[in-house]
Amino acid sequence: MKLQNDIVYVFENFLKKEVCEHYLKTIKDIGYKENNLPFEERTQDITKDPIGDLVKDFLRKNIDINITLHQAQTQNWHINSFSKLHKHNHSGRENTQYNSLIYLNDDFEGGEFITDGGLILKPKQGMLTFFDGHAIKHGTNKVFKRDRKTLIFWWKEV
Repeated sequence: MKLQNDIVYVFENFLKKEVCEHYLKTIKDIGYKENNLPFEERTQDITKDPIGDLVKDFLRKNIDINITLHQAQTQNWHINSFSKLHKHNHSGRENTQYNSLIYLNDDFEGGEFITDGGLILKPKQGMLTFFDGHAIKHGTNKVFKRDRKTLIFWWKEV
């Protein structure tokens, strides 16, 4: 199935609080920084974690798409960090097309997921999103209070 490139799928309560808490413990708090830390300092690879298969199977069942996981990471958007609107078609991500996020906490201020189409999504703990990261310009509003922590998935269509 080929997705429409302007759709962001949102599945609330994908992960239970207890599972979110498990992953939260694996992500160090960063707190306030004057500037965005480099991506490499805010992420860690979890590609071999079984959560990838759980998400893949759920997406296959619920949106009828055949994907394979390229990479999974934990991610921290620390206080004062943000992301301008962008697409994931740059060097290093040219072989992935789709992205998913699982929001592990919602006790932060700011940090909304945004698109150039006008979507402003306030993350909720346990929420899963899925979208075409090559086609949809998206970003993250500035985080003002408490770190925003997620799992991010990079998918290839097969």
